[in-house]
Amino acid sequence: MNLFTKISCLALIFIFCQHTTAQQNHPSCDGSRYRTTVFSDVDTTLAVKFGENTTIAGTFQELFMDIYEPAGDVVTDRPAIILAFGGSFISGDRSQLSTLCDNFARQGYVCSCIDYRLYDGALFPFPDSTVMVDEVVKSVSDMKAAIRYLRKDAATVDSFGIDADYIFVGGASAGAITALHTAYLGASDSSNIPSFIQTAIDNNDGFEGNSTIDSMDYINYSSDVQGVINYSGALARSVWITNDQTPVFSVHDDADPIVPYGQGFAALSAGPFTINIIYMEGSFEIEEELDSATFNHELITIPNSTGHVSYLGDPVWEDSVLTSSSEFLYNELCSDLTSYTELLKQSIQHTAVAFPNPSAQDILIRFDQQPSTYSLVVYDATGRLLQQMHNLTDQEIQLNRADFETGLYFVQLRFDDPSIPSIQQKVIFK
Repeated sequence: MNLFTKISCLALIFIFCQHTTAQQNHPSCDGSRYRTTVFSDVDTTLAVKFGENTTIAGTFQELFMDIYEPAGDVVTDRPAIILAFGGSFISGDRSQLSTLCDNFARQGYVCSCIDYRLYDGALFPFPDSTVMVDEVVKSVSDMKAAIRYLRKDAATVDSFGIDADYIFVGGASAGAITALHTAYLGASDSSNIPSFIQTAIDNNDGFEGNSTIDSMDYINYSSDVQGVINYSGALARSVWITNDQTPVFSVHDDADPIVPYGQGFAALSAGPFTINIIYMEGSFEIEEELDSATFNHELITIPNSTGHVSYLGDPVWEDSVLTSSSEFLYNELCSDLTSYTELLKQSIQHTAVAFPNPSAQDILIRFDQQPSTYSLVVYDATGRLLQQMHNLTDQEIQLNRADFETGLYFVQLRFDDPSIPSIQQKVIFK
């Protein structure tokens, strides 16, 4: 998929997002919930045990999750998000994504940050890829146990008011790798799985794993998920994603040295040294594999960035990334799929593309078919209005590089004909 096509797809996604309130899937959708902050406080339940298992070094480990709920919520069936932390599978803990969970809970979700088993074997010499594949499979086993735990709870005591039909998973770095494999490993033809990966799966009791607590009797509950939030993660093989599967939202630095944006080795940074751990195919390869997919998918690329998950905590990117994450999830919860299909058909002739994008020079915005007079409005990443032009009739319009500082901007094309949906584009000046 070339840049021109990708931008076209992104434009259609934004058209869709702006019209999701007309018909709604989840009964709690109200146009704001799951999209913006609607709760001022959060209730937290810490250290809820959901599983147990043995680490690579043979140490018994109990697995816990911290659960965040919107305080004062009257809705009793809420979608859930399960998040996993990063740390190259050798370090980190569930508190690392507490701020992210708090953010989602304030939007109306039940969000949990989970434990998963980390590598606790010898570091010198560093373990080979076969050992680290086993470690990834163990983390997937643990996340699937967390999913099944929440589903059983929802079906029995209902401690957390979760709608078991809407469970999303996600994470950052190693946690995103865990979430992606939870969704896609085993979902496609098993002939695509290399023998050494299949061996690791078999050694951990198959695709469902063995981290469920037997006495809790929830092994038979589903570990399926309804979407993935991928912050700088990767799959061992992107070909595992096939059509009509789980939606995925991805963000990735394009020169990430830790988890590859394209194909390469996930690595551990140790001072001045970088140690390759395991071959992976990152967010760009995943998006390429989804070129013809019928389910929802999106990739935000952080351009010219040698950082790793650099956008979380970054004043330029974080708000945009979190807003886009929320829009993606909202899209899955609060839109009628038939309505979406019809919107797509109606809107194809009214798409616009921006190119080159990102750009160190002027950016040209062009309609495939310019449908009516329109206005162009430009905001910066903080929402500050920078430019607006009205009564435009040209099929092409240019954004002059000299008028903008380096950074991310949002461009809206608003048509004078009220029956035509507006188009929103992200553009980046380098």
